[in-house]
Amino acid sequence: MDAGYGHVKVIRDARLSVAAGEVVGLVGRNGAGKTTFLSSLIGMLPSTRGSIRLNGQELADLPAHERVRHGLVISPSGGRLFKSLTVEENLLLGLTQPSAAALDPVLQVFPELEKLRMRYAGKLSGGERQMVAIGRALILKPRLLLLDEPSEGLAPLVVLRVAQAIKALRENGIAMLVAEQNVKFTDLICERWFHIDKGVISTMAEAQK
Repeated sequence: MDAGYGHVKVIRDARLSVAAGEVVGLVGRNGAGKTTFLSSLIGMLPSTRGSIRLNGQELADLPAHERVRHGLVISPSGGRLFKSLTVEENLLLGLTQPSAAALDPVLQVFPELEKLRMRYAGKLSGGERQMVAIGRALILKPRLLLLDEPSEGLAPLVVLRVAQAIKALRENGIAMLVAEQNVKFTDLICERWFHIDKGVISTMAEAQK
């Protein structure tokens, strides 16, 4: 797959796959093309060449909201929560028919959010914001969950908590592609990972368990 901004090609001939229940890492420094690659997968940035397939369904020609309906969901870097909305409102934001029952899968993974449901997102800690961001993606029932820098800016103990949650989602059969700078975190949660530099994906490696 190729992708970029206008005439500027950022991603060049990118190829990788993720199986159900597998966590695959995409490791690279800041500016290497990780976020651009995830943005092109989700449809926020058009790909200029190639195929994006999920469960045999071609998604490359579909708009972003249709890709979400097929199960391709992203948790963006920094969470991008609405600070003036509560945790519950942020979690339910993407649903056409929001209900309290829809929160159950999120609270099973992040029971800490139960007591925070009515707290405004602007008053959350960094770790709490990340839990809400992942929960908001989870509530859309992803088949392939894209996680952009989930450990960024978090304290070590919170990083471990996020890793625990990702492992729990893997056991539920959700495929995940995790874009990270933190190689130690990638090794903690991924079976294998790829390196990306200047928009070129290469060097598949097995995680060191």
